Amino acid sequence: MSSAAPLLVRPLRLAGPGDHRLVSGLLGSAPGWSRARAPDGGISFTSPCRTAAITGSGPPDHSWAWTVHGYPAPGSRPLWRAAFGPGTPAEITAAFTAVLVDGLRSGHRDYLRGGPHHLPGTPASVLADRGWQPAPGPKGFHDQVAPDATARYRHRVGHQPTDAEVAGLAPPSWTMLAGDPKHPSWRADFTIGVPFYPLLRATLAFSSVEPVERPLGAIPARHLPHVTARRAPTAQPARRPYACPPPGPAAPAAAVPAPGGARRR
Repeated sequence: MSSAAPLLVRPLRLAGPGDHRLVSGLLGSAPGWSRARAPDGGISFTSPCRTAAITGSGPPDHSWAWTVHGYPAPGSRPLWRAAFGPGTPAEITAAFTAVLVDGLRSGHRDYLRGGPHHLPGTPASVLADRGWQPAPGPKGFHDQVAPDATARYRHRVGHQPTDAEVAGLAPPSWTMLAGDPKHPSWRADFTIGVPFYPLLRATLAFSSVEPVERPLGAIPARHLPHVTARRAPTAQPARRPYACPPPGPAAPAAAVPAPGGARRR
């Protein structure tokens, strides 16, 4: 990260990757989660119940990529995958990861309908409520576009084999794209089966207009015309990590929203 004076920048999706330690620190302090060296030289974290694995890699002090796999049972084949590419703001990855970690405490029940942390709606309906407009996407996809046209949330239409999607052999069910959709600054992909509650939290961060702290040099140059920034009056408090839950059952797979509208479930 640059040593330039800190700024408060918005929107988050264009503020730059931020500090990967927001994610790695959260996982490293989560009780019961094991840490290991990943084959590519990165780090891998595994949940106590062994139904979630999170791997991150990247150069020191630079943008990291993170991949999350969910499993129906320990030792089984992956049920779903979420991939946050290089350049994804760490706050978006952390929003997904922290709530997933916390949700394992109750076997995800606290975040499902009737649970104390349940939020109604879907990512698509949340974006619609925030003024994101439907727009045509590539063939087989439907997009929602941010009010400032600097980001898209892409929905895949139709069915495809789950295993192929998780293996990366078929397009993901949902994608976040920042910047030019043909040449995005960063992207995050989510396959069918991803639980909606962490995806919903990531979508709230993706569409947030609240400022985040960044050094000036950390804001991508191509984003400068599209962000607003002001000097931070004081250092911002660190985000409180979510505690790691004890082992619990696997989360139910999310259903594919029905095509035809932004507010589908």
